[in-house]
Amino acid sequence: MSAPLLGLKVLDLSSGPAGGLATMILADFGAEVRRIIDDEYDELNNMPSARMWLRGKSTIKDCDIADIDVILVSLPNSHNLHYETCAALNPTVVYCELTAMGDARLPMYEGVVAAKVGRMKQMDAILVDKGPCFSAVQVATHATAMNVVSGILAALHKRRGTGCGNKVSTSLLQGLMPYDMGMSMHLQIREQRPDWTRSSRPQKRRMPTLFYQPVQCADGKWLQLGNLLDHLFENFMCIIGLEDQLTLLPEATEEVRNRILETMQTKTREEWMDIFVRDGSVAAHPYLRPEETLVDPDMTMNGHITKISEVTQLGPLAKLTKTPAEITLESKQGTGWKVTAGEKTHDAPLSDITVVEIATIIATPLGASFLRDMGARVIKVEAIGGDPLRELHYEAALRCNQGKESIGINLKSQEGQEVVHQLIRKADIVMHNFRPGVPTRLGIDYEKLTEFNPSLIYLSANGYGAAGPGAKRPSTHPIPGAAMGGAGYQAGNVPERLLNIDELRHTSQRLFLANEVNPDPNTAVVVCASVLMGLTARDQTGKGQQIFIDMFGANAYANFDAMVDFEGKPPRPSLNDDLKGPHPLYRLYRAKNSWVFLGMKRNSEWEAFCQLTNKETSWQELTENPFREHDDKLTNALSDFFAERTAEEWEYFFAQTVVACVQADKQYLSEFFQDQCNDKSSWMTRVPHPDIETYYRHRAMVSFDSADAEIEGPPTAGEHTKKLMHELGYGEERIAEYFSMGVLWQEDIS
Repeated sequence: MSAPLLGLKVLDLSSGPAGGLATMILADFGAEVRRIIDDEYDELNNMPSARMWLRGKSTIKDCDIADIDVILVSLPNSHNLHYETCAALNPTVVYCELTAMGDARLPMYEGVVAAKVGRMKQMDAILVDKGPCFSAVQVATHATAMNVVSGILAALHKRRGTGCGNKVSTSLLQGLMPYDMGMSMHLQIREQRPDWTRSSRPQKRRMPTLFYQPVQCADGKWLQLGNLLDHLFENFMCIIGLEDQLTLLPEATEEVRNRILETMQTKTREEWMDIFVRDGSVAAHPYLRPEETLVDPDMTMNGHITKISEVTQLGPLAKLTKTPAEITLESKQGTGWKVTAGEKTHDAPLSDITVVEIATIIATPLGASFLRDMGARVIKVEAIGGDPLRELHYEAALRCNQGKESIGINLKSQEGQEVVHQLIRKADIVMHNFRPGVPTRLGIDYEKLTEFNPSLIYLSANGYGAAGPGAKRPSTHPIPGAAMGGAGYQAGNVPERLLNIDELRHTSQRLFLANEVNPDPNTAVVVCASVLMGLTARDQTGKGQQIFIDMFGANAYANFDAMVDFEGKPPRPSLNDDLKGPHPLYRLYRAKNSWVFLGMKRNSEWEAFCQLTNKETSWQELTENPFREHDDKLTNALSDFFAERTAEEWEYFFAQTVVACVQADKQYLSEFFQDQCNDKSSWMTRVPHPDIETYYRHRAMVSFDSADAEIEGPPTAGEHTKKLMHELGYGEERIAEYFSMGVLWQEDIS
């Protein structure tokens, strides 16, 4: 079959990586993408990774709006082409608007938004008492690109049924919502219930859990461990010869940690990885640099890396087995998806879609929750006892399950499998995150399910991908964080000389704090976008299919700026030991009693800065290229300059100008969202809570002009078991029998 977006006509008026990556994905899957260059902002397309995200597109001077299916704009811009104008010319057009924080006041620079809303302050634990740290992995840009893809595909799905166009809106700030993994909820609960004991806020600067311990090997190279579940950790300890240490836990955790660190220095990284891969049940992977990631067999064998015109770069976002991507350097040709204009309806875009989620922990469940936020009905199938995340991280579990219905089923029983099959008969989408072979044992493999639901869209999301040496190995979020180079980059310069035990503890702590939770949300947004690409393919062909994504591929996209290589390509900018930023005009500076982030990427912004500060001559005498990495002379001069006033004063001084300068240490990301907990907020909304009366949760990451979905709270485990069984036609007697047999389960909340 052809690529799912074949014939779709897209007009890309955006500048920079968020819009660029989104339209690259649309082009990869068949769309004709035409660009009109914005001369005022085209410098944002000059970064090395643009060699990748400009693929599959053509450049034009003008365009007939009536001939276009999708328009993407980023604000600010100089195009001045607004939704109302486009909709008047073409009422079926899907118009997607991309901003920093909901309007055009700030530029589309991740660093500016990350500093303003507290993500950089969130990194302050990496360095002791050194202030906020530059957030190196561009997670907001990645998530926003995926939200653009998801929003456009959802709007196209609705347009197919109604003939009506839509305005789709998202922002870098909304892209950061998944990275507030329940902490704003925790702050609200603690405020309402000071005696709350179900969870506790972790210390900011803490040693790794033993499950997630980074370790140095005999050759000085580093490995990341990810054995989250007890049986995986116990297996790891047996393999390295420390099974006797298990009886000492948890009382002697630090002594056991030292034994692990010392033992791992007895073999080289390659020797340990050979042992772990042969065993197949140890979650571990090397800390890699980008050039190593590009040739890692788990990347190359799963099709995550391709080479076009001497540029090594990312492959397709997902593997669609029947309508695969067709990556080209040249633009494809489209005739447009002809639609007869219809009347607007007030249904959410995915209100006709049912999803059955059979997944645990974070990435896939969180991705399913994004579908719910666009209107899909999501039924979560939980094992007896519930998703383990409910015990591991209470707030994160609620965050991942918002708006869903939950049914508790023993999938290891024949009766439980029959119930799930009944649910899936009526479903459009099934998504799971089991390792290969497990779905077959549980009776939920693609071949089995499509016997009775041939149009099913079936997404499999796992750690390493279906091919390669890691195919059947476990993975948790620190693994792709290390493997894609993001964690090592965020940590700064990590020594590869053999370290003593005190140095090992200190460096492993720094790596752990740099290897934050972002790989799970990074994957979740790809889960959502990929399954919607499958839905679009079904809308076009009438056929379902199997889709494969994995945490390695998803997190490679999150590290897009490093996943490109060509002759003469400059290396990823170093952050140095202070972790303040890549160059003088895009970094953190200490102000009087506070910190600011200065964010400039265009020459016109630098010129404006020089004029605004009345030092045009003296500033420009300091450097020929202010964007040059590690220009100590300019950095030192700017440090002295910003030390003269407070962060609040500097932010006020540069407000209403083209220079972005914001306070970077006002609050943590969770505190920013907690401050938005009011009924007038654009970013948070009040919903019921299973343990307290109500709380504020994030609004949807994508909004639609026609209608947004009703935003709901999370269920308790198995809360809807009886309701769903009645819906399937089971009587009270059979339901009671299944509960007594252990086929069905529901959390006791009495």
